Amino acid sequence: MSVRLSESIITLVLFALLVPVAVLPWVHRQYRRYGQLRGWSAVVAAGGALYACGLVAFTLFPLPDVTGGFCTGRALRHYWQLRPFASLDDIAAAGHSLTSPAFLQVALNVVLFVPLGFLLRYRFRRGLPASTALGLLVSLAVEVTQGTAVFGLYPCPYRIADVDDLITNTAGAVVGWLLAWSVGRRLPAAVPEPVADTGPPGLVRRGLAFAGDLLTLALAQFACRAVLVLVGEGTGTPRLTDLATSDWFGAALGVLVPVVAAVVVPLLRRDRATPGQITFNLALADARTGGVAPARAVLLRFALWWLPVLLLISSGHSGVVLVVAVVLGLAARSRGDRRSLLGLVSGTVTTTRRAVEHPGFAKPSAPSELPVREALGAVGAAGARTPGAVRTPGSRSPSGPPRTGTTATPRCWCAGRR
Repeated sequence: MSVRLSESIITLVLFALLVPVAVLPWVHRQYRRYGQLRGWSAVVAAGGALYACGLVAFTLFPLPDVTGGFCTGRALRHYWQLRPFASLDDIAAAGHSLTSPAFLQVALNVVLFVPLGFLLRYRFRRGLPASTALGLLVSLAVEVTQGTAVFGLYPCPYRIADVDDLITNTAGAVVGWLLAWSVGRRLPAAVPEPVADTGPPGLVRRGLAFAGDLLTLALAQFACRAVLVLVGEGTGTPRLTDLATSDWFGAALGVLVPVVAAVVVPLLRRDRATPGQITFNLALADARTGGVAPARAVLLRFALWWLPVLLLISSGHSGVVLVVAVVLGLAARSRGDRRSLLGLVSGTVTTTRRAVEHPGFAKPSAPSELPVREALGAVGAAGARTPGAVRTPGSRSPSGPPRTGTTATPRCWCAGRR
């Protein structure tokens, strides 16, 4: 297998490992900052993450096999090429062939940093001087990592730190910036416009929040096991490693982690949200009052939903959970208020966190309820005034002191005229 192919495969592997960890914080930030999640923004973010994984893979991999004679004849000065434009001599020695390894290496160094310059202009709105400086700094970090044997992690370098790479990488960032400047305006906006996010959340968003809960449970259980294994291996305590890999410890985690995520965390929060609902900026409210959902509703939802889900997953029937979730979603879709069966039984409604925090938030019942309430409030306010009285800036409020003002004579909008 060629080196470039292996680096490409490692890039995809790193991306696959990064996505489950990074997707939840990224989604939460999108909803908290912009109030919505757009597909194109997700594509741009995924492209940036994939590029970062590729940059790491092409910098570090493939890792060498360190043997007893690995550093024989490998002096540190041999792995620092500090003469500018030495790569042009290599291209000339190869007969200026466009297919020679020397030319392809230079071309790859330019292409490798084109996405960085493009993202700096298109996604982060950086100017050309700032993008050039950032491209140079990132390239310098790459070369220092290679020239110092990954900062001393290896006994001697296995990659050459070349000053020409700084030049070609920085040139690639400039090319990427110019490309984004010319074609970026024809692309959709990289970030969405902020919205209020006070309307009722859709079923897809609520379903993704449930998927976020399942992903959180899996990551938390994996993290607990990984920490025990690392501590056990690092301290020479095999009992910790045996504990992390035991069946009874896995069963205990399968109970403890869901209880913390679906019961303890919601009870400690005013919005009664689970980790998945926190990610998608959702909240659980009382269906009758629109206020904070009671603690008994959280416990009831855990008993009616999460316990069966955990039992099905632990018994290897994850597909049944997916089918049941889809059926419940379709049933909620048939209702005008989009409330699920679980919400009806527990007396709760799933809404957005911003709707709960909004001063005008009320329980979502009939679509015309809010306008009627506002109309009644306006009628009540009008009835509190004295019939036939005309309020002027200096008149007295029925429940307060006189307002300060200049005169009751109306002003014209134009200066100096009355």
